[in-house]
Amino acid sequence: MQTGKATIKDVFDGLRIFNVPIYQRAYSWEVEDNLTDFFSDIQNQHEERQYFLGTFLFHLREKEGDFSLVDVVDGQQRLTTFLIFMDTLIEALTLQHSEVVSKRTRRIFIQDDDVFKFQTANEDSAFLHDYIFSKANSKPQVKTRSQGLLLEAKSFFEQKLSVLSIDELEKMYKTSVSSEVLLYVVPKIDQATQIFELLNDRGRALTSLESLKSFLMYNAGLISKNPDQIIRGIQDNFANIYRNVEAYDMPDGDVLRYHTIAFEKCPPDMLEKPKSLLKVRITELVNNPEKKDEALSLIRDVATRLKDTFDLFAEIQKQKVNHRQLGRIFMVGRVAPFYPLMLKALSEGEERFNLLLDRILQFTFLASLVGLRSNGESYLYTSIRNDEDYLEKLNSFYIDNWWNIKQRAADTVESENYYEWIGTNAVRYILVSYENSLTSQKGYPEIDFGRYFTNINREKLSIEHISAQRAKGVEYDDDFRERYLHSIGNLVIDYAASNSSKGNKNTADKLQDFARAPIMSQNEIDAAKDVDWADLGSIKQFILGREIRLKQFIRDNFSIPLTGC
Repeated sequence: MQTGKATIKDVFDGLRIFNVPIYQRAYSWEVEDNLTDFFSDIQNQHEERQYFLGTFLFHLREKEGDFSLVDVVDGQQRLTTFLIFMDTLIEALTLQHSEVVSKRTRRIFIQDDDVFKFQTANEDSAFLHDYIFSKANSKPQVKTRSQGLLLEAKSFFEQKLSVLSIDELEKMYKTSVSSEVLLYVVPKIDQATQIFELLNDRGRALTSLESLKSFLMYNAGLISKNPDQIIRGIQDNFANIYRNVEAYDMPDGDVLRYHTIAFEKCPPDMLEKPKSLLKVRITELVNNPEKKDEALSLIRDVATRLKDTFDLFAEIQKQKVNHRQLGRIFMVGRVAPFYPLMLKALSEGEERFNLLLDRILQFTFLASLVGLRSNGESYLYTSIRNDEDYLEKLNSFYIDNWWNIKQRAADTVESENYYEWIGTNAVRYILVSYENSLTSQKGYPEIDFGRYFTNINREKLSIEHISAQRAKGVEYDDDFRERYLHSIGNLVIDYAASNSSKGNKNTADKLQDFARAPIMSQNEIDAAKDVDWADLGSIKQFILGREIRLKQFIRDNFSIPLTGC
């Protein structure tokens, strides 16, 4: 196998195992964005023209038994997809008793005796072999997002091929095996990184993180006389990064941005250009002959610091499930602007991190309550950049009453139509907080992060009108619709399934549901025995009393002063 043009059959027809290295990103192609076009291109290819499958960069490595090991440095997403497609196509043709395929066909592309021709260095390899390229007896246990996407790709191709005639399948097979590829084959990894960077510079679509990885390895190979160890260090750090990205489905471009704000003294004009910021700093040193050692040190440090940041981000994702204050911040929302602060504080220690969370929760709740558009990011990021106390700056937002937030919050608490005028998430958080105050008094477990963000539809939290918006058996007047219907006193937290079953029942008909509900704030409603739910005046009195109680709860628990203070 040499650099140049070849057919994909020539590439695989030999004693070679193609390996996706650990420092590469896991499989990420999706049906809508990638697989549909991939399938359509092969299906609609003119028979008289050779299909171009793509450009691949291979690093020749050591032998593994009788087989040569070949690292796929570039093109792993397309190559993985092609082999899943080929495996499915061979199976479909075999079922149709086509003569264009045989056992040898599968040996060429998929499995030669007991050796699979394609593998990955991460935990997806066994899944790929057992559930994609083989028919395991057990049901696949999907543990990573990439495994789910591999399974989705297999199912997509099976569905698409199942409706085609044998002639159509054979046409696609001939197109596929004769596909042209452009190969770059190198014996040393530093050569591979140089070619990869050149391909990237010519407009190939990479994520910012992938591009930065190739840039670091390329420049290490460019200025070091013995780059292998440095490049392996970069690869190890990025292998760790990609494990975190996969495990927590991280938005890697966003985390890269948070990193530069938190740890790289990012200037305002580079906030949205984290990759460029790091590249410019490294390039300036690389281009100075007297600063080669400094450049190599920075290259190493950037890779290590990035790995540390992704570890910190992963730690936040782990802690939000059980950490009370952190979970509450995610419940309120508006988390993204504060990630750089959380990363920096966590790197400075647990005590500092917890102090920051208290300040974030206080501010973000008030900001959500009043619909404040600003999160004060420019001031906070400037504090980080200037080595000032960003925690004190955040604290000043409340202490010094920035944006008149205290008065606006006090006015909002006194408003009447919560359901219509305050964001749904803020109202839900208020009602959940009230529910948690009741359960904690009784020693029962609170609604935590997991229950708040459950993926089980029937258990998702919603907002129930105690006296329904169109309640049966009671006639609302204009005063009720304007003043009481959407009052906080007429709202209670509920589970989606339970809320749906109540519908527009009169409250009297819902009391039994409220009494049996595993929600104490609903149990309180049933306990109000003196309410006549068919009498509008009695309903108004109940809502007003509950409204007063809930508004006092909000003021007491969220540091909101009385109106006019």
